Amino acid sequence: TGWAQAQEVRDLGPGASAAPATLADFKGLLGNWVGTTAAAGFTATPDNQIVGHLALSSGGVAKLEEMWIFRPDAASVLLSQKHFGADLSEKEDKGVWSHRKLVAIDPGHIYLEGLTWVTDGDTLSLVLATPARNGAPAGSVTTKLQRVK
Repeated sequence: TGWAQAQEVRDLGPGASAAPATLADFKGLLGNWVGTTAAAGFTATPDNQIVGHLALSSGGVAKLEEMWIFRPDAASVLLSQKHFGADLSEKEDKGVWSHRKLVAIDPGHIYLEGLTWVTDGDTLSLVLATPARNGAPAGSVTTKLQRVK
């Protein structure tokens, strides 16, 4: 598999343009995925979007919910993302979404700013960049999910 290649998390350099892509390049994400601490799902909509969600838990208790919307953006695809706490309170200001531009894409790998998705058969891995905090260095955290059939 291309796992070793995809462990990296990338960012666009200052002034760099998003990589070219269409929503068809994201079709490998469609469907439902479940892991030991997370569940995700992606659906193509009739209005040329892909809508997704992620639920993270710990010890069977909800920790974080995310909503994702992929939309065409010029010659690329832009991910708009909204985070909610376990009580469904918004983590961003009301009406504000965070956005991730596409850095690169190749078969089985989607590199967005600060987030890499790896599809390998029925396995989906999300690799998220983590900032340096409280003396700990920057790094990444990986969540693995299996396709639900």
